[in-house]
Amino acid sequence: MKINEMNPIELYKKLPKKNCGECRQKTCMPFALSVIKGEAQLSECPYLTGDARDAIEASLKISDWREELIAKLRGEIKRINFDDVAEGIGAELKDGALMIKCMGREFVIAPDGEITTRGHITPWIKILLLHYIRTAGKGELSGKWISYGEMKSGMVKASSFLRECEEPLKEFFDNSFDKTVAMLQMLGANTCEGFPTKNAFHLYLLPKIPVVILYWPKEEEFESKVKIIFDSTVDRFLDAESVIFLVEGLVKNIEIILSRG
Repeated sequence: MKINEMNPIELYKKLPKKNCGECRQKTCMPFALSVIKGEAQLSECPYLTGDARDAIEASLKISDWREELIAKLRGEIKRINFDDVAEGIGAELKDGALMIKCMGREFVIAPDGEITTRGHITPWIKILLLHYIRTAGKGELSGKWISYGEMKSGMVKASSFLRECEEPLKEFFDNSFDKTVAMLQMLGANTCEGFPTKNAFHLYLLPKIPVVILYWPKEEEFESKVKIIFDSTVDRFLDAESVIFLVEGLVKNIEIILSRG
């Protein structure tokens, strides 16, 4: 397997750049990023002709590092005794496999690392679930909430978390508040009290990774704002970079549903 040598900017330059919004993205740059991540297909672009699409796909080298990483993680998972880690990560043992709920969906992970669920599984979800099991976190949740920047190594990635996670959620709330709330509730979120805004939503992204999403609508001179906070034990279960990918998955789920109207 070869590493994907094309980056999002290089792919963007090869697209029609019409920014038509007819795919699941509003503009071509986010679409290019989604294709590189494996979350979208070039065929979703209505203005990309067959020959041009084939040429781009040939240079994308779809069999990339993600599949290599998944294979590596599966090899490590085979050496883990699920009986030893299930309780610590909040998973349920079922016929020798682990059942883990992630953003409202149940995933079954076999002892060989094979993952099954209803519907499509992206490479990113596979990597996250396998990494979550491999990390083998333990301990009860503290009930103390912290920002992303307060977790271990969080400050280094704080600007990325704001850009990739909090700002897109803010746009969803700003433009489609009721639909965004309904989507969060469909994923298992509940409204909660005791926070500095009435728009507070508690949601388990993984069994040991709850979040509270706080939204402040625009008021006079104050711009709207979203803040996502975590239990202080979060980095026992996933590292800071993996948390970004996890919340990006939430953002992507909401974006797809909203794009369907």
